[in-house]
Amino acid sequence: MRAALLAGAAIAASAAVLLTVVDRGPVSSPRFDSMAFVPTHADVHASTSKSEASAAASSAARALPKQIGFAPPPSKKKSDMTLVVMVPDLPPSENPEPPQSSGWTVQGSAAPVSGANFQPPGPIAMSAVGGISAPLTSPAGGSLPSSPSTAPAISHPAASSPVGVSPAEQPAIVTHNGFVLLAGGQGNGQFALSSAELFDPAKNAFAAASSMKDARTDHTATVLPGGKILVAGGEGATGRALSSAELYDPVDGTFSAVASAMVTARAEHTATLISGCNCPADGQVLIAGGTTAASTLGSTLRSAELFDPVSGTFTATGAMKVTRARHSATLIASGPLAGNVLIAGGLSDESGGDVATAELYDPVTGQFTTTGAMSMPRENHTATWLSPSVVAGSLAGSVLVAGGGDVSAPTDSAEVFNPQTAAFSPVGAMTTARTMQSAILLPTGKVLIAGGQSSDTNFLVTAELFDPVHATFAATGSMHNFHAGATATALENGSALIAGGRSSFGDLYDPTAGTFSATGRMITDVAESTSTLIR
Repeated sequence: MRAALLAGAAIAASAAVLLTVVDRGPVSSPRFDSMAFVPTHADVHASTSKSEASAAASSAARALPKQIGFAPPPSKKKSDMTLVVMVPDLPPSENPEPPQSSGWTVQGSAAPVSGANFQPPGPIAMSAVGGISAPLTSPAGGSLPSSPSTAPAISHPAASSPVGVSPAEQPAIVTHNGFVLLAGGQGNGQFALSSAELFDPAKNAFAAASSMKDARTDHTATVLPGGKILVAGGEGATGRALSSAELYDPVDGTFSAVASAMVTARAEHTATLISGCNCPADGQVLIAGGTTAASTLGSTLRSAELFDPVSGTFTATGAMKVTRARHSATLIASGPLAGNVLIAGGLSDESGGDVATAELYDPVTGQFTTTGAMSMPRENHTATWLSPSVVAGSLAGSVLVAGGGDVSAPTDSAEVFNPQTAAFSPVGAMTTARTMQSAILLPTGKVLIAGGQSSDTNFLVTAELFDPVHATFAATGSMHNFHAGATATALENGSALIAGGRSSFGDLYDPTAGTFSATGRMITDVAESTSTLIR
């Protein structure tokens, strides 16, 4: 068994504990745990760029919210020592007791983030989720809520009532349309969570939602044509992949199990709603690739399956040409490949590392075919369809692939897949090398790329915009929190929510002003969750 070395070090009164771990090897998922945190005055907004360093130096002293420690997903190419909070793959009965408030829990090894992007004034809380949460202020300089008790409340159904609040005290809510559902992930010292929460853009706050039937992390969530949300697969509490799935009903605010199990248990897979093919597969969900277990070598999958919302069943479809996990899957909704899904990159046991290959799934034939390869191997990258309804110029209808790679050496390169030629071509480089970043197409026609990591220890608050008209990247406003492996969700008001990625607060991007503002605190500090807009 690949195990972490549990090495302790004495905690000085004015310094963080330094613990180290040896990487446990490929395809295993991170684990986290927590300790209590005493607010301090440090500003953690430093970064590798001079402008960001200057901004961090000029920040006023202010109280830190709960800090969060991060374990980056391991890679086959990675063998150096890493600054993480991780545990061996143990069943829950073998895990240590819940953390005490006075020091580190001995659940794997850990070290605080250090170097240019963080100057710890004292013990740093490595909480259950990854990332580092920065001090929060509003753009106007006012303080923001630092705990759920000070954040504005959201009205939600009785099933979503927080502990200690009776359903009768909760005002009825007519609809959750426009809310964002965040479900599952890792947090609260648990490898997999069943909890969920809702973000209300109007109140800029999170509220507890009803729980899922199964605890899961590294799963997928897909909005179906009828408005329900399909949550599928992922890893359960033991680190094994799940074959179960469930549906979230935004009308009654509850999850219900899907009677039909997936054909194959899988985690770190992709799930893509098929649309635009004018074929029987329209409205079905393509689930492809992934892994079968967090700690097993040779576990990446080439199989794929379809979920039919009408029958509520999963059926096998054609297999991919290459086994993949941590890849991207992008629907091409119009043009000559309308309805096809582009599968690109990822980690493959067959090649012993990341791959540059790509393939297309044709929903008419139910088969995958190899297409042009990317310029370099990538995992944990982003892939964004440049919809012609929003994007102008020659790149409209293309797919932007950016960044990715092992956290020890991510790339700043980017390229576009052209459906007309079925080939990739390079575009301008990003302003910062990133992996595990978030990306989303904005109403302005530009693509927001935010956060991620530029190294093992450098978590990013920076963000940039890709301009399809000029095929260039340019820096935009920085986030208030570090986010690595976060989700990006387009809201109905045109802004974008970055949340659930190793920070206890989310960030909202205003494309008109080009700035971020912090949200209220999340109910649960969580990583590897999913986020979906309720329509």
